[in-house]
Order: sequence, then structure tokens, then C-alpha cells
Amino acid sequence: MRYTDLELLPAVIVHITDPLQACIQTMQERKSSFLVVYAGTHPIGFITLNKALLCLQNSQYIIPVSEVCDRNLLCVQLNDELDYFINSSAGLAVVYEKEHMIGIISKDNAAKHIYSYLKKLDVIIEASFDSLFVTDGQGQVLRVNEAYARTTGIPLEEIVGRNMRDLVQEGYYDRSATLDVLATGKPVTFTQTLKSGKTLLVTGNPIFNNAGQIVQVLTNGRDITELNRLRQEVEHVMELNLHYQRELQRVQYENSTDYVFESEKIKSLLDVVGRLSQVESSVLILGESGVGKEVIAHALHRLGPRSDKPFIKINCAAIPDNLMESELFGYEGGAFTGAKKEGKRGFFELANHGTLFLDEIGELPYILQAKLLQVLQDGEIIRVGGIQTIPIDVRLITATNRNIWDMIEQKRFRGDLYYRLSVVPIYVPPLRERREDIPPLVQHFVQMFNKKYGFNKEIHPQLIGRLIHYHWPGNIRELKNVIERLIVTSPEEVIETFPDFLFLPQQHSQNTTDLSIYINSDLKTMVQDFEKRILKQYIEVHCTSRKVARALGISQTSAVRKAHKYGLCFK
Repeated sequence: MRYTDLELLPAVIVHITDPLQACIQTMQERKSSFLVVYAGTHPIGFITLNKALLCLQNSQYIIPVSEVCDRNLLCVQLNDELDYFINSSAGLAVVYEKEHMIGIISKDNAAKHIYSYLKKLDVIIEASFDSLFVTDGQGQVLRVNEAYARTTGIPLEEIVGRNMRDLVQEGYYDRSATLDVLATGKPVTFTQTLKSGKTLLVTGNPIFNNAGQIVQVLTNGRDITELNRLRQEVEHVMELNLHYQRELQRVQYENSTDYVFESEKIKSLLDVVGRLSQVESSVLILGESGVGKEVIAHALHRLGPRSDKPFIKINCAAIPDNLMESELFGYEGGAFTGAKKEGKRGFFELANHGTLFLDEIGELPYILQAKLLQVLQDGEIIRVGGIQTIPIDVRLITATNRNIWDMIEQKRFRGDLYYRLSVVPIYVPPLRERREDIPPLVQHFVQMFNKKYGFNKEIHPQLIGRLIHYHWPGNIRELKNVIERLIVTSPEEVIETFPDFLFLPQQHSQNTTDLSIYINSDLKTMVQDFEKRILKQYIEVHCTSRKVARALGISQTSAVRKAHKYGLCFK
């Protein structure tokens, strides 16, 4: 406690040679109980009004105040501690702020203030929910609140007045925060096991005097059982929150026009995407051209914590090799001929704090792959023509339809960069491996182009069935183009067949004959089997004998005869 916490009295000052009678008159006029006696500019003593009156009654002479004043006076600074004054023999303290006297206080008044302060402190200590434990600088227990007894089950009378070293030795505690604080001089926090079997989370804090010595240690504790219960509740709430987030994502996937699917493969894929969106791991999206890799990249960004930050997409195949470095990392003014004098920010800077999607990463020039790897490792870039590093915080997502392993073996792609990019590889299956997605995709594109062109057309289920059996080498992009061609070229409101000039390209990759199945067959058998397969495909696409004959360049009679020969029927 300091003098700043006390209510000081104004000082009435007299000179050492002033007569006692005049001093009494001054105190009565100023309504003061104390008088500070000065010799020159320094106080040398004090006198109370009662003592002055008593001395005056017992004397018949004029007495100078210096003969009866009390010389036990202490001069202190406003920010000093009260301890020294309370423990000294002085009866009055003259309080200064630097060189200016600002008031006085007697020992009795100071003691009353301390008592009042301690009473208030007692109320605060006893009102605390946490257990509070106070020792002196030698580890002697001074004070323990009721919450401590309630929390630990140890009666207060067993520990107050005892030393912590003895209590630890007797097994009351496995470890003492007080002793750790006294040993290190620093605050400590740890779990403490009591002899009752309870476990407390305790924190010990040192209290220093002006000399930097530890005079007391305050330790507070809380039953960790309660904290464990709260932690379990929080974990339960977090698990529920995660469950609801996943359910919400699932509903969003099912209802969003961006994700049109029925297959379990895509459902499982989007489930993985939902989990990956919540972490910062690098993702490499693999799959054929047109399968929707960009849609997956958008989902990773939109569902993650960076959703309100930039999403920058770069097609590495669309940027010339000699411009790739400056486009990715930016350049300083005057870095090369034709550069802007103020310089330019690259895609990494534009995507800072957001997501950068590098599509067709397999087309990135080999010489730039080392620099990209360095950026990913260091988290900073250097512009072309610059020397200053620029920190960047970007989530990188990459995609390719190339066989990266073949490129690594051919020394066209760095293996170390591949491992950095493909912490989590995602494979998007082609449309032919998830044919159940074709009907909802067809309906989606029909609605899209009806709205775009102002039509109200629909595709007959029979035609959708034929679309399902097509190979779709161009995947969703090819399906979208085919539906648009049907919508804009067909005159019917319900489209049942392909127009004569509209046909699906031959499925070279799917229908290339596997000669291994004909090992024990003669040439005639192989030719007939291949002819049957070709005729069956054209019947599925063109339906009628007239259209099939026209497409194959044969007569309608020949088409009918061959179909009958192989047991095929026109629709």
C-alpha cells in the first residue's frame, strides 16, 4: 500500500522559535490536530493540539514550540510504500511529491486506512470462486480463502501458519507453486495433485518490494475436473458444429447448380473437397480435359476460410514461356524492354491472402519450376528485375490432364515440385466412368440453353439413353456443346433424334478393336464381328435404316439386310 492510496491532511507549518500559545491559536483557527515544526526549510518535529494544550496548562511561562514538539517525524515520497512508516517509531509522516510537501498523515490514521483496506481485500478474497493462497517470502502460509478449503477439502487450520516445504514433505501436495516461484522469481502454472486425490490447475505469482525482493507469493487454483467438463462440452459442441457444417455442405452440393451429379463417385469426391477446404494443404487436381477440374478448385476456395479473398485462375498453357515469369511474380519498372515504368504486380501478389489456381501446371516451363518451388518453400517472391523479397500468403491449387509421372521420367517436370504440389491429389473421374451423371447434366444444360435462347425445348428420354452409351472423350465440355447444338438446330419442341447433319464423332479410343480376343479366329469371323459392332453403333445414333444407310454410304436395302443378318433392329 502506498501514500497515494491514503487521504492526506493539509499541513500547518510553524517555525521552531514560535511560542506555543501562538501555535495553539493557529491550530484552532485552521481546525488542525497536527502542527509541523520547521527549522529553516526542513521539518524537525510535530505536535498535536491535545499535547500543546496540556503543556500550556502546566506552564506559567511563554514556551517555544521547539521545547515540546515530538521529534519522531518521517519525511516520505508520495509513491513510497507504507511499510517502513508503520514499522518505524515515527508518529507522523510528512509526504512530499519530489520537493513539494503535499500533506501529512499520522500513524493512527495510516493504520486505520490499512485496516479498512484489508477488510475490503478480505471481502474480495472470500468472494473469489477460485482458491487463493498467500505466503510470505519464506514460504510461510499467511492467508487462505474459503474457496480453497471447499475446492481442496483441506481444513484451513491444517495449513495456515505452516511452511510450504513441510506441507510438501508431508504429502499435502506433490509440488508447490510457491516454492517454484521463490526458486525462479517468475510466475509458474502447472497441474497440482493433492493428497485427497484431486487435481488443481494452479498459477503462482511473485509480489516484490521496492528493492526487488519477493515479499509474498499469491497462488490461485481451480479444480481441473470442472475445466475438463467444460473442455468436453466445448469439444462436443465443436464436433456437432463440424457435423452440421458437413451436412450443410452436402445440402449445398445437392441443391447448387454448380454441382450437378447423381453418382456416388462425385458425391464422395465432393465430400473430400469439403474436408480439404478447411485446411491449407496443397491440392493437385488430376483428370481428363473437360471433367470439371476448375469447378473443384472453385469449391475448395468457396467453402474455405479464404472465401472472401481473391480467387485467381491462371492457365499455364495460355501464357507464352517468355512472359510466364513476369506474369506470375510481377516485375519492377524498367526490368525489360516494354515494361511499365511503375512496374506490375504478378498473379501471386494479386492472389495474396486468397487462392491461386494454376491450371495445366504440366505446361509450366521447366526453368520456372525451380523458382515456383522456392516460392512455395519460403513464402515470398522477388519480382523480375527486383532485389526486395515480398512475403505472400497464398493457398495454391494446381490441375493437369497430363501424366505427371511420365513427364518426371522424361525430365520435363521436377519430382520435388510434384511432391510439393500434390500433398493431396484429387482425381476427377471422366464422364464415361459415371454415366449416371449424364441425365441430370443433360437436363441442366437444356434448362441453361432454353433460358439463354428463349426456347422451351426438351430431350426425349430415348435420346438421353443413347447419350448415356456414348463414350464422351471430351467429357462434360463435349456434352454441353452437343446439347447446345441440339437445342439450337432441332425444329421440334421434344427432340427425339439427331438431325441428319448432327452426329456424334466416332469413338476411336473406345471402339478400337482389341485384337487379342481374335487370337484363335479367322479373318472372316473378325470382319463380321467388327461389321456388327459398327452397324450397332450407327443404329443407336441414327435410329432409322435410311439414316444409317446414308451415314455409312450404303443402300438402304444393304443396311436392312446386314441388320437382319446380325439380329439388329432399327428403332
